[in-house]
Amino acid sequence: MIIVPTYLEKSPVHGFGVFAAEFIPKGAKVWEFNPTFDIRFTEEEFERLPPSVKKEIEIHLYQPEQGGLLYYESTMGKFMNHSREPNVDFTDTGFGWATRDIKQGEELSCDYRHFMADVSHIEYL
Repeated sequence: MIIVPTYLEKSPVHGFGVFAAEFIPKGAKVWEFNPTFDIRFTEEEFERLPPSVKKEIEIHLYQPEQGGLLYYESTMGKFMNHSREPNVDFTDTGFGWATRDIKQGEELSCDYRHFMADVSHIEYL
């Protein structure tokens, strides 16, 4: 879950994005895994969900390890858009860190390849 003040807004990158509500200094922890808001489940559990629910959440699912658990974030973090030059680094499993100073009003971005085992289904990567 995102642990810094943010807001959701239309993004110039794609759809909606997450924007900094205040200045975030380089090195600040921006996101951390929280089992209350970051849901983990098996592919079998996902397949048992109603089709309407699967369709709603599948775009925001990620799988850190091939064949491992699926993750779904229920907070705004699921709207963080991809960048090849992200301002939030997710290479430290379970945490996201600001790679540089992030100005108030700036969109937060991440590299999906940092936390997804397979990104082949994402055409623009």
